[in-house]
Amino acid sequence: MAAEYIITFGIFALGLLMLIKGSDIFVEAATRVAKGFGVSEFIIALVLASIATTLPEVTTSAIAAYQGFSDIALGNAIGSALANIALILGLSALIMPLDVDEIAWKNALFMIGVTFYAWILMRDLVISRIEGLTLIMIYLGFLYYLYKKHVTLEEVKEGRGNPKKDVVILFASGLVVVFGARLVVESAVKIATALGIPEVVIALTLVSIGTSLPEMANSLTATLKKTPNISVGNVVGANILDILMVIGIAALIRPIKVDYSIYSFTTPLTLLVMAVLAISLKLNNRVGRKTSVVLLALYAYFLYANFT
Repeated sequence: MAAEYIITFGIFALGLLMLIKGSDIFVEAATRVAKGFGVSEFIIALVLASIATTLPEVTTSAIAAYQGFSDIALGNAIGSALANIALILGLSALIMPLDVDEIAWKNALFMIGVTFYAWILMRDLVISRIEGLTLIMIYLGFLYYLYKKHVTLEEVKEGRGNPKKDVVILFASGLVVVFGARLVVESAVKIATALGIPEVVIALTLVSIGTSLPEMANSLTATLKKTPNISVGNVVGANILDILMVIGIAALIRPIKVDYSIYSFTTPLTLLVMAVLAISLKLNNRVGRKTSVVLLALYAYFLYANFT
């Protein structure tokens, strides 16, 4: 029995490693592809980076939905959104206060709005395929708005490298992430069953934190390099993707049965954490150490409530 536990945890760790390393290679290849085809740096930084760091959540929830594990599909998305702000930004701001551009709080408001909409969809404890499609359409509309308002395509420059080769690397690394996600889902279900812990708790904590590691690495690195806009922007962008695309794609694959604790506790707490962030950004365009203490305290409460 002990050997089986070790193997299961080993598979889980291997899956997480594949998720993280695959995402790293993916974002590097995506950046080279974007440059090779003359796409602007804005799209590279805002769209491709956030998609790459959220790729583990997308694939994990999609595979979980396909296999019928709705608790993991939805719990991973909401748990990741909560961890991204309360844990990742909390730790980053504790290291160094994060001063950001004025536009940050408006994006935070949009993040709250789409999360509130997703919460409304959960009221009957089911997110249908049609409702999932509306989430995806909102994200596509968001991208179109950003493109029309902020994006200008740059001229293609010489020395673009080999875009075709980078596209192959892009797809290969994506497959690594998908396979890693499958290992994470399967081992997480085994861990939950063996330890007698509900699947929803595993999804909201172990899986969601594990798939949020790319965001954590990016945010902490950006904080240490004194580029707080990247730290906060990556988290806000990733959360918008978590709510709209991760939940949307999972629901499109198979209607999601919502665990009541996600509707009644986790999502309202996530909205509270988002509100704390938005208020802090609105007041002084900063996530300071006092705010970080509040965020970390809320995440500690979340862990305590789930494991007691």
